[in-house]
Amino acid sequence: MGRPPSPAQRAVQITFVLKGHLKNVQVAYIRVAALLAKVRDEKLYRALGHATMDDYAAARLGLQHAQLYRYLAVYDWIREFHRPWLARRPKGFIPELTDAQALMWIEHRLADPHLSDGLRKELERLRAKALAGRLTLREFQEARRQGSAGTPPLRAVLRTLRAARRRLAGIPGRRSQRPTASRGLPGCRGSARRGGRPRACNRCTRKQGA
Repeated sequence: MGRPPSPAQRAVQITFVLKGHLKNVQVAYIRVAALLAKVRDEKLYRALGHATMDDYAAARLGLQHAQLYRYLAVYDWIREFHRPWLARRPKGFIPELTDAQALMWIEHRLADPHLSDGLRKELERLRAKALAGRLTLREFQEARRQGSAGTPPLRAVLRTLRAARRRLAGIPGRRSQRPTASRGLPGCRGSARRGGRPRACNRCTRKQGA
């Protein structure tokens, strides 16, 4: 009968198994997201009698809209910016779902051509840490605070509207409605009427035309 493994040998063996399980966890959400996107893109939910993707996800998978959108948004981002992660056996570090969402936010902010040099440099530093798995929640929250503080109000409003349209466009059976000048900007107090129809105030019209 052979000698039992030493504590050091057992620790090495268990650590090896743990790494494998953790890798599977990291890849699992990507596989879930990819399959959900397939059902969405090919409208396979209709074959099961569901009118929308939301109905299918809630009835068949127990996923509410917020959860469903989170998976689909992460998948669309990975497909565009990190396609190697979709490989059957991806190599290298892959962030967990929460960390992936933080990285997605950072990369979307970096796409803004109006970022200050200082903020861009800081976001690049945080992006490198996120890709290495070293970004902390506190660092990310501070980055979001700085990013929000450095965004002009009108640009923030427009970005929110664009994000809302993208979310609505991804829901089958729903149509997004573009804001028009007749509605004015959110929070407008100077709307007027002409010929019985609402009209945007001059302040909103000037801002929307800027």
